[in-house]
Amino acid sequence: MKRTTLKILLPLFLLSMIWAGCDKNNEPEKLPLNHAKGTIIDVTTQCYGEVVLIEVDNPQGIGTAGTFNTLEEDTKPLTYQNAIGVPYFSKIGIPDSVPQTIGTKLYFTYRELTEEERQDPYLFSPNPPAPCYTLVGPPSAKRYIITKIISYQ
Repeated sequence: MKRTTLKILLPLFLLSMIWAGCDKNNEPEKLPLNHAKGTIIDVTTQCYGEVVLIEVDNPQGIGTAGTFNTLEEDTKPLTYQNAIGVPYFSKIGIPDSVPQTIGTKLYFTYRELTEEERQDPYLFSPNPPAPCYTLVGPPSAKRYIITKIISYQ
């Protein structure tokens, strides 16, 4: 009797352990506070401001959803679900070795803008200002400051 019970319970125990292990793989990775992973989807300039637009994969909900259109006829609108905008890396002390190009995957730490940074007219704009003859602006995205790039590829 004990042997039969053991033969039944052992496979059930092993299957439950495998199932529990697989279930954890479906959950998104839990990152530490103010850490994020994402991909650069656009780098704007001139009349659109100097913004690095990052589609954040993790954590969800820190960015905004939207669509960004340029005036160029050849380009289709850029649609995003959880994007943040950060200043050009050179303006916030990120080393030149980190590529500021579309498609670069980043793992980074971030923070909210200070009141002084919110008031800085050149943090997200060219200096000197670019002459713009049409009413355009940067993509809508929640703005943050990257404090450190942990890794990139």
